Amino acid sequence: MSRALVHRAAVSEVFLTDGCRSAETERILIAAQWPRSHALYQPDAAGFSDPVLLVETVRQAAVYAAHRFHDVPLTRRFIFCDLRLDIEAPHPLRVGATPLHVVLDGRFEPEGDLAAERFGARYSTTVHAGGQYCGRASVRLLAVGDELYDALRYRVSTPVGGPRQARPGTLLSPTEVGQVRPENVLLSREGAGRYGMHLATGHPGYFEHACDHVPGMALVEAFRQAGHQTLRRSGDLRSHLMTGCEVRFDAFGELDAPVTILAQEQPAPSVGSDDLPVRLTAFQGEVVLARATTTYRPRHTCQPAAAV
Repeated sequence: MSRALVHRAAVSEVFLTDGCRSAETERILIAAQWPRSHALYQPDAAGFSDPVLLVETVRQAAVYAAHRFHDVPLTRRFIFCDLRLDIEAPHPLRVGATPLHVVLDGRFEPEGDLAAERFGARYSTTVHAGGQYCGRASVRLLAVGDELYDALRYRVSTPVGGPRQARPGTLLSPTEVGQVRPENVLLSREGAGRYGMHLATGHPGYFEHACDHVPGMALVEAFRQAGHQTLRRSGDLRSHLMTGCEVRFDAFGELDAPVTILAQEQPAPSVGSDDLPVRLTAFQGEVVLARATTTYRPRHTCQPAAAV
């Protein structure tokens, strides 16, 4: 798989392996292979694959489908508007003795004329891991030319104050935010339900290639980490897996201004449900960068049902 087709600089960050489309039904099948271990996307202590790796795989699939099957030029700039992930059956995402094979079975639905400078689309897919169904995902994107990108990029300007300074505060421990490696922790605590986001532009995962704004995938990871910490602070010390994530991106974030994450635990969606939702917002000054709801499930409930 070409790195250019998924907008990645390093071969090691390309998770897709192949794809094909049915001309009759417009169904797109995209295959991926996940490494058993990765510097950023680490399996947790219970052996579950990182759910943010699934988000990144779907992001790559949407970009690949746009270029490969809808002739979007490689020169277009991609802007992601929203994403949704629902892991309904988590157990196929357990890491085994070999790399996990993932298949995305979906559709790419254009929302405009490719000849125009602004081309929109919705990519929706079911997710199968190791031959078993595990959930659904979707993303909406815009593919634009350089001139329109610049207009959208700077339509909201956050005041900045010179070169970026190290954000004060002590980073949380990996355990508190559902991470494994200390260098991947993004948050420090600034108050009840309030977290500071620490961005190191030299990080090989969050800044896999040069970027002129806060990467959307870094915001997704910050939301996931803030959700884990929120549940721990509320007194729920069980081990959780993020099984749902719904994010709307509102504005570009600047690299030289602080980003703050606000988090608030929400009531369970139904009586007796094990799912625990957390509502989150990312701010930069008075500007809302993104809003999200992440959902967590105790890992001991993520096993397959026993045969009867």
